[in-house]
Amino acid sequence: MYHYYSSERIEKKAEEILMKYKDGVLLMKPQAMDVDHFAEFYCKATIDFANLSEDGLTLGLTCFNDGKLLVWDDEHTKEYPIDVKKGFIFIDKSILECEVEGRVRFTIIHECSHYILHPRFYYKRPGVDTPQIKCTVYHIEEWTQRPPMTDDEIREWQANRLGAALIMPARTVKMLMSERLGVNEENLKPIYVSDKFIQGMADVYQVSKSAMRNRLRDLNLLLQ
Repeated sequence: MYHYYSSERIEKKAEEILMKYKDGVLLMKPQAMDVDHFAEFYCKATIDFANLSEDGLTLGLTCFNDGKLLVWDDEHTKEYPIDVKKGFIFIDKSILECEVEGRVRFTIIHECSHYILHPRFYYKRPGVDTPQIKCTVYHIEEWTQRPPMTDDEIREWQANRLGAALIMPARTVKMLMSERLGVNEENLKPIYVSDKFIQGMADVYQVSKSAMRNRLRDLNLLLQ
C-alpha cells in the first residue's frame, strides 16, 4: 500500500519544506538549489557513489535502515557487500559521466523525496535485510501520471513530483515565466514555447530540458 499524495498536496508539502529550508530563500527568486546541502542539512542524509547494478540502469538508491548493501566493482563483474547506515543516499557512478545536464542533481533530489515521503513503507527492524528503494533510469525525470499504476510506480511518481516541486518551486517558476514572456503572473496561461525557451529556463535551475518541460506541464503553463 502507499500513502495518497495528490499533485496539490505534493505542491503544498514542497512549499512548506522550502519555507523552512534556509528561511525560504529558494522561494524569493528563480535560482538553482544546492541539492547536496539540502540532502545533508535538511534531510540529514549522506550522499555516496557506487556501482549500483550490473547493467548500470539503477541511478539512485535510498537506505532506510542500517545494514548491508550489495554493489558492483568498477568492471561490473563482481558483486560485494558494503556497510550502510540509515539515511545513506547512493548515486550510481555512471551518472557522473552522463551527458544530460542536471541528471545528477535531479537524481539526488528524487532520492531525498523518497526519504521524506516513504520511510514508513520501508522500515524494518535492525539486523534484517536493508530496506531500500532502487530507482532506475526509466523512472528518473519522467512523471506523467498514467493510471492504473503499481504501488512502486506511484511511489516513483510521488518522488519525481516532490523532487520537481523542490528544485523548481512553483512560485519562482511562475516568476521566471512571467519575466521571460513579459506578462504579469496573473495573466499566465498555457502556451506553446520553443525548446530554446525551455532550455533557458532549465539553465536557471540547472536541470535537464525534459525536467523543465515536465514541470511547466505540472503547473499548466505549457500546451501539450
